Amino acid sequence: MSFPDEETDLLSEAKHCIRNVIHRTHRKFLENRLIGNFDSEDFSDAWKKKFAHAPTWCDADMSLQQIKRGKAVGNTVALTARAFFQLWLFRIGCFVQRWAWSTIFISLFLYCLCLGGLRHVTIETDLVKLWVSEGGRLNEEMGYLGQVKFERESGHLVHKVKRAVEQTTEPPAPAVKAEVRRGPELPKENGLGGGFQVVIQTPSFDGQNILSKEALQQHTKLMEEISTYEVKMFNETWTLSDICFKPPGPSFNSGPLAGIMSKLLDKIIPCIWITPIDCYWDGAKPLGPNPPLNLGPEVASFVSSLPPGNVTWKNLNPTSVIKEVGTLFDLGPIGNFFERAGIDGAYLDRPCIDPLEEECPKSAPNYFDRCHALTKFNEWNMAKAMSEQVTLERKIIPKDDGKSDIAETILNDIFGKKRRKRQADTTTKKPATKKDEDYYEYEDDADYLAGIANSTIAKKNPEKEAKDLLCLEYGSSLLKWMQENPERLGEFLTKEEMPDYPNYGDVMTGGCKGFGKKIMEWPEDLIIGGIQRDNGKLVSAEALQSVFLVSGAYDVFARIKNDKTDSHPGLDRHHFQPWMAGEIISTWQRNFTKRLYSHELNRERRQFHPLASTSIADMLEEFSQFNYIIIVIGYILMVIYAAFTQGRFQGWWLAVQSNVALAICGVILVTISSICGLGFATHLGINFNAATTQVVPFLSLGLGIDDMFLLLHNYDEIINICNKNEIGVLLKETGMSVMLTSINNILAFISGYVLPIPALRSFCSQTAILLAFNLIFLMFIFPAMIGIDLRRQRKGKRDLAYCSRGNPQMATSQSVPSNVSNMSSRAELAGYEKQADEYKRHEPWYTVGGFLNKIYIPALKNNVVKACVLIGTTTAVVFGLYGMYTSTLGLELADVLPEHTPPAAFLRAREQYFSFYPMFAVLRGDKLDIPNQQQLIEEYRAQLGSSKFMIKAEGKLQPYWMSMLRVWLQSLDMALEKDLAAGKFDLTNGNPIKVNGEKPSPESMIAARLVCSFGTNYNCDGRLGKMKMVENEVINPEGFYNYLTGWFNVDNMMYYVSQASFYPTPPGWEYNEKLAKVVPAAEPLLYSQMPFYQNDLIDTPAIVKMIEEIRATCEEYSERGLSNHPSGIAFTFWEQYLTLRWNLFQAICIIALAVFCVISILMFNPWAATLIMCIVVITTIELGGFMGLMGIKMNPISAVTLICAVGIGVEFTAHVELAFLTALGTIDQRLESCLQHMFVPVYHGAISTFLGVVMLVFSEFDFVVTYFFYTMTLLVALGVFNGLCVLPVILTLVGPKPELTPTDGSSVLPPPPPLRQQYAEKSGGVEGGMRKRKEKRPAEVEMSARDSPSTSSASHSSDDESSPAHK
Repeated sequence: MSFPDEETDLLSEAKHCIRNVIHRTHRKFLENRLIGNFDSEDFSDAWKKKFAHAPTWCDADMSLQQIKRGKAVGNTVALTARAFFQLWLFRIGCFVQRWAWSTIFISLFLYCLCLGGLRHVTIETDLVKLWVSEGGRLNEEMGYLGQVKFERESGHLVHKVKRAVEQTTEPPAPAVKAEVRRGPELPKENGLGGGFQVVIQTPSFDGQNILSKEALQQHTKLMEEISTYEVKMFNETWTLSDICFKPPGPSFNSGPLAGIMSKLLDKIIPCIWITPIDCYWDGAKPLGPNPPLNLGPEVASFVSSLPPGNVTWKNLNPTSVIKEVGTLFDLGPIGNFFERAGIDGAYLDRPCIDPLEEECPKSAPNYFDRCHALTKFNEWNMAKAMSEQVTLERKIIPKDDGKSDIAETILNDIFGKKRRKRQADTTTKKPATKKDEDYYEYEDDADYLAGIANSTIAKKNPEKEAKDLLCLEYGSSLLKWMQENPERLGEFLTKEEMPDYPNYGDVMTGGCKGFGKKIMEWPEDLIIGGIQRDNGKLVSAEALQSVFLVSGAYDVFARIKNDKTDSHPGLDRHHFQPWMAGEIISTWQRNFTKRLYSHELNRERRQFHPLASTSIADMLEEFSQFNYIIIVIGYILMVIYAAFTQGRFQGWWLAVQSNVALAICGVILVTISSICGLGFATHLGINFNAATTQVVPFLSLGLGIDDMFLLLHNYDEIINICNKNEIGVLLKETGMSVMLTSINNILAFISGYVLPIPALRSFCSQTAILLAFNLIFLMFIFPAMIGIDLRRQRKGKRDLAYCSRGNPQMATSQSVPSNVSNMSSRAELAGYEKQADEYKRHEPWYTVGGFLNKIYIPALKNNVVKACVLIGTTTAVVFGLYGMYTSTLGLELADVLPEHTPPAAFLRAREQYFSFYPMFAVLRGDKLDIPNQQQLIEEYRAQLGSSKFMIKAEGKLQPYWMSMLRVWLQSLDMALEKDLAAGKFDLTNGNPIKVNGEKPSPESMIAARLVCSFGTNYNCDGRLGKMKMVENEVINPEGFYNYLTGWFNVDNMMYYVSQASFYPTPPGWEYNEKLAKVVPAAEPLLYSQMPFYQNDLIDTPAIVKMIEEIRATCEEYSERGLSNHPSGIAFTFWEQYLTLRWNLFQAICIIALAVFCVISILMFNPWAATLIMCIVVITTIELGGFMGLMGIKMNPISAVTLICAVGIGVEFTAHVELAFLTALGTIDQRLESCLQHMFVPVYHGAISTFLGVVMLVFSEFDFVVTYFFYTMTLLVALGVFNGLCVLPVILTLVGPKPELTPTDGSSVLPPPPPLRQQYAEKSGGVEGGMRKRKEKRPAEVEMSARDSPSTSSASHSSDDESSPAHK
């Protein structure tokens, strides 16, 4: 029995039949929808001739009809898709032609709605926001601290590492209430290092050695000037001392002088300057204070180490003062701090730049004894004749025995009301008498030495007294004369007595040190540039660099708000806000840069180059504005070119078929479209930047005009073969090319979004939006305008003569173009009459048409020319690959600023002379266990320090917060050990014990508190005397955070010098026997940082190598449990180069794939898409190689150009490829057809693109000229050559087959017969149904010969088998 098998076979056959029925049904449905919408009966002979040579270009529907009739074979899938697109493009064209004015007004109204976004335009000028990669690790690292603060304050973040001591069940000790000492913090939110203000001094002439007395004195004078710059705001005057970064004063124990010393130190602690003049006593000059402190003779009477008169860093020996005051009052651990900081005699023990300086102190190594020199001078001078003697100017020694207000305040605070009462009684009883030993106060700082002499003058013998007085009166004048006459010093001084000028190179070798020699070390490479050495010693240099630090807005606000000295009485402190402090800072910074820009030494040749954190932003804002003059000139040039190419003259005026008005309106509307696109981009939140204002307007114009020329070129053809629905036919034939190029351009710029640079993402997004707006304009508004112009031509009115009377007969006449560039293939087309003669234009060889037909096309058909083209292209590709291989990474910061601006000059000077960058290693995260990871942290720091880029002072890295904490604790351990040995502590409770009337030292008492504190517990039993806070260079983990609190509060100045930037900040605490004994533990740190200095970062490759090396170390230790990351300017601006090549490769692959898919979908020919991609890749390689050979470095900006080159390159190839694909005939015939059809629009598109970008050459920004004008111009040239020369040659060799091939093997394919005859061929009974279907066609194309019987019959006879009569 085989019934089951038969049933299975029947079932399979049934399924197969059903599938075939469904397939045929779908196919019939598509054919009914897409085939038969256009009838050859509606077209003229001219159009039919055009169809015969390029059937699929003219009408894919009719091509399918011929395939269906068996007259041709071809890619039906591609033609079906083409028919679908052409059908809808035809419908759009017919619609906009019928409703032209409505389309224009409604579209422009919708466009203008987007203009509202321009009210909210924001030009981004923050270089960090413009340049730091979005969404990457760098962005996350820079925002980490702010994010942590937010999460912690909102309660969402709890440190996961708990100290073991916190797990105890013992009740916590009562909280210690103390003022939280919040000192100044440098701004961290700006990757540029917003707190650093820099001045670079360069030579006044080529070859000058800047390590000279004159140059160093110029630098000193400049620093003094900067310290006195002031601005007036909020009813007060503000100077640098009000806003600069200065560490808080050290803590004092409570006592009669504690408050006084704290106030004095707050006044006298200077701004932090990093300057080469710190190598000399002259470095004290800009430190102030301004105005100087005048403590008066009464204070100096019991503190003899205080200089009489005005007190500044020029004459202050802080260590001597502290030691002397410490013998009178208990000042706490301040002495220990001064010793560890290395303050010593501050600047008094440093050499003077000029030993003849009047104020050069006696303690200076090269102090010049003016009194001895005056004696020698007088002897020499008196020996001369009266007429030859030198006359010195006598100086009047002022005397003032009045007390200063500060002195009165100090004495009142020390001795209290009893002193004031006694002083008042004494004053009423007996007037004060003057004593010889009184100190004098002087108005001028230069006179303080006179005070020293006067204070002891009564103790000297009369002869000595006379000499000293003579020295005081004439010493200054002598020094001045010696400075003016250095060549005459040998006349009265021996060689040993001559002024001792320092060897400036030797003094400055190795760098300089601030007022704290052990904690303020300025590396040589930071402050001196262009160095030349001899045996390791500096011989000469070309630049000096000084840096001063400015605090953040909130820190300045807190300083001013809490100022108890009332230094700004005019300020309303109740209404003072942080934003006001920020305004003060930025206003002072702008005044600082403005004053230096116009400095007298910058007039002939710029010597001083300042940079503040506001400088770059201000310059970017100024030069990022739209340059309307350049924009208008550029657009006028485009209008002139467009009008010239579209103008035709007939007699004395423009002909009827001239398109000047269309060209002008097209350029204007492209402009409006671009403006509206920018408004829409602003609605989307895309900020403007320099690229937006300097590049986008011209680039969008150049790219947007290209397809306008294509439409106008084909409009000239369509108008001669259609008299109804002309715009529909225009879009049907041309719309595909317009969409092909525009969509690829848009995709190219969208692909540029792969690069994570915010400025470039904004640029690519805005350009893509503008191109999309231009595409909508080209598909709707401009065709509607063509439709309106068509009405003019049908009325026979001349171009730009709308008020004239029309002549309809002129509309059908041909007009010869007046220019040589508007050549079209219209010579192939017939007129309206059936047998209209073809017009052949006179085209000399020097015209575009003559060159194309007589020289260019014949040359491309020559095999030798083809070989030369291929060899040249291969050579160019080889050179391109070599250029790309040899190209270097880099974009200097100076390149993104206008060339002639001072900030650009500063950055160029910095790049030339200083390869120095600071960096921080940041420890972060809620999983850090710093107390138990100390050894790991030291290893991490040591490995970072092993990099060849790290600067080490005398082989050691710069101290950081943990090393400073360790040194402080070790000093406390030593003090405690000494007092424990003397029995000055109770070992059970830590209470101090007097031994022989002496209490323990302040350091040991603090140490005892710290040793007994661990976590929240306080227990001295078994700890005091048996353990140390630091053993084997490791801080005791149990009390680590207690010690951190003590260090932060007691050694506060060291904390700020360390730049640790703790978060969360340790709690406030101060030693007080009456308060709780436990030192409160700080919260576990979520953020801290270690400073490093880097050098030899001379260019981008070196910086990238450094980043890779440092990043590798950071990642290694992060994997080992130490969460960290690097931070600094180098990482902010060069991090992106680590992934630039990969991002570029990724973006090019994306755009290449997108272009391939778009072309494959629209053409349905993968081989054609492959050939286009080959040409585009060749163009990109050539462009990248030539950029490398021209010295244009690889960076994100040039990467965007390469990415866009893929999309823009399609514009020069897709038109030619599509024309070749749709042409019939032999290879040479197809080549000639595609070039005649597309050479002119591609040529015009290239010229218009060039005219769009040519105005970029006038940009203020070097990067615009280099990376956009040069590269875009080169891209246009390469695109034209590859698109109009290389591609045609390749097409003749391996080009795709025609989409349609006649079955009879001929090179032409006549159009199908009218639809009614096609239906008659099938069956006479179907004819009525077909006629009914024809009536339902969505649109009809009626040609001038439709009603002519002769035309109809001629059209029928064009196909030998199309008519039943012929059968």
